[in-house]
Amino acid sequence: MSGLDPATLVLGAGAAAVAAPLAAAGLLQFESRRANPRPPAVAALVVTVLSGFMMLSTWSATPQTFSRGDRLGGGAAFHVDGVTATMLPFVAGCLLLVFATVPRRMLSAGMTTWCLAGAAATFGLFLTAHPILVLALSAMGAGAVWRATRDHPGGRPAARVYAFVMGASLVCAAAGTAMMLADPPWESGCGWVGTAGGWLVALAVVVREGLFPFHVWVPMLFAGAPLPIALLATVPQVGSYAAIRLLLGHADGVAQELVALALLGPATAVYGAALALVQRDLCRLIGTLAFSQSALVLAGLAGTLPMELAGGLCVWIASGLSLTGIGIVAAALEGRAGSLRLDLPQGRFWDAPALAAFFLLFGLAGIGLPGTLSFVADDLIIAGSLAEHLHCGILVILSTVFAGIAVVRGWFGIFGGPPTVDAPRHAILPRERIGCAVLLAVIFGLGLFPRPLVQTLAQACVPLLRHPTVAPSPVHHVPPGVPLR
Repeated sequence: MSGLDPATLVLGAGAAAVAAPLAAAGLLQFESRRANPRPPAVAALVVTVLSGFMMLSTWSATPQTFSRGDRLGGGAAFHVDGVTATMLPFVAGCLLLVFATVPRRMLSAGMTTWCLAGAAATFGLFLTAHPILVLALSAMGAGAVWRATRDHPGGRPAARVYAFVMGASLVCAAAGTAMMLADPPWESGCGWVGTAGGWLVALAVVVREGLFPFHVWVPMLFAGAPLPIALLATVPQVGSYAAIRLLLGHADGVAQELVALALLGPATAVYGAALALVQRDLCRLIGTLAFSQSALVLAGLAGTLPMELAGGLCVWIASGLSLTGIGIVAAALEGRAGSLRLDLPQGRFWDAPALAAFFLLFGLAGIGLPGTLSFVADDLIIAGSLAEHLHCGILVILSTVFAGIAVVRGWFGIFGGPPTVDAPRHAILPRERIGCAVLLAVIFGLGLFPRPLVQTLAQACVPLLRHPTVAPSPVHHVPPGVPLR
């Protein structure tokens, strides 16, 4: 393999990353409904994770942008850069841990099939910068989430809301992208058509990411959809990826739409964290924390230096890892006791003390516990792109305070109080212990030794801040030695 051309190696790894979940979905579609869907799903996601790390190692050895296929608006049909090489194995790894640890009763064949199909569309989205393909693959991923949610018992209300919100987002994104292609803002002399198109794309990102006032679909989805589907819809942050591909690199500098998103993100983070304080249901608590933490990703997209933009990507990874961990613990608890409310102490500490410890650690790891990746990410956000906006830095601090109170309140609501007399006792399962331990090791490992990840993300952000319309050669090299700061 060492003799293969890097571009060929990356192309093959990208094809395997998408083909594996598609093949597993097709296998489950024709297998007996009584078959256990966990093994094919885990095997497919293992292939995707390995393919992602192969792309990451190849890109790290020769930092360059691999482009193949038709080009439109500066984006190629097959496009792998540092962002793809970093984010694809991260998203695939989160889904792998979810499918490897959640209770068997949560993994129906139909849900797993749609989740794998949606995951394949999401992985394909990360492998392209072509505007039309970005829209098409985004729609396919949203369609898979909608179908799995609709088929889930009690999920039809959440599916209706999700369909309406995603439909509005896709319409805005399609109209805005068409206007931007007609009047490209990444070229000098852009008129009002391209400017209006950029604002429509920004509106689509606001809706897709669940920023205020379009946040209601996120907690509803966590309450009405299976956990793997809810995480598939939130952890990849498709809206943020679309903003990176469509709104970064304008000819006149930082687009005003990105500045607006960077200001709206911290405000949404505070609102979501405050809303988490009054939730009475565990799933809705996780949903409010999800859109609160993910909103901070957009705060880094208005940065003018690679390290500032890397802060947003670091928040992206940190929030996704912590959200996955809390989701795994919540799934394990609901597999034992059903839906859990927070208005009265449930006394679950004596049922599963190990899960209580994992829940608290994952919750604190999402709000900047020292030694975790989120601590590094919050520091980059505050010291980087938010340094020019003092009020945004204050909002980030407020969101951390509110989220910390919400996590502790949720912990006491689930695990505090006296145990029920006839409550069952469930030791933590080996797959749950291994999955949570691996996730915690990654979170604390990247938090204690963040330099390799931060440098990789900063190097990946160098080409994003340049003019996107480059010479259409098969491979676009990033010159070595480019200063990161």
